[in-house]
Amino acid sequence: MSVSTMCAAAVFAALGSSPVVATKVIRAGDTVSPSNSETVEGASIDAELFGREVVRTVYAGQEVSFENTRAPRLVTRNQTVTIKYISGALEITTTGRAMGEAALNEAVTVLNPQSRQLVHGVVQENGWVLAQ
Repeated sequence: MSVSTMCAAAVFAALGSSPVVATKVIRAGDTVSPSNSETVEGASIDAELFGREVVRTVYAGQEVSFENTRAPRLVTRNQTVTIKYISGALEITTTGRAMGEAALNEAVTVLNPQSRQLVHGVVQENGWVLAQ
């Protein structure tokens, strides 16, 4: 354990918490994993934190928490995505350009390039958008 991690461990122990601490720099947008973070003083591993994206850069020895992470983005701004409209047996599929970022089950606006209309939808598991 590095000196900065031991210092962080002492601070978090005094506060009565057992966080996950970065072992090396985790840049904004990178995923938290066991290879770039560890728990302090053998605390139970918070497996829900692994796989999340860091919102702002976290330096070695700093705490990684839910407040400074987010669900991984499946859709990024200007990405070409598949848009589906499903109503009963009718399914219409086309492509469009995402106007923002979104994670699983988050709303996103997509531009339909043929009609130039903005379509609002929800991101699904494989990164496609269900139009509403």
